[in-house]
Amino acid sequence: MTTGYGHIGDGNIHLNVSIEGYEDQDLIKAASSLIDPFVMDYVKQNKGSVSAEHGVGLQKPNYLHYSKSVEAIEMMRSIKDTFDPNGIMNPYKVLPKAK
Repeated sequence: MTTGYGHIGDGNIHLNVSIEGYEDQDLIKAASSLIDPFVMDYVKQNKGSVSAEHGVGLQKPNYLHYSKSVEAIEMMRSIKDTFDPNGIMNPYKVLPKAK
């Protein structure tokens, strides 16, 4: 089942894909390897965003470059480093690792 919900005022939609048996770790890996690239490619092609104001979480940091420039990601990292120099606020869940 796929459900969309979001913020109509700013054109934001969240996509929630649910699969029966999704608690199975093998199914999670298989679904993620098929669904995530498909959705993220669609978002990229349509100039959407893979992130919201609160970050990208654990599942999407490697897709952030689909909708943010290298410079924008570096600026985001700079801001995070300024306000969270020890990386204790939502650790590892906001940006891809620096290259």
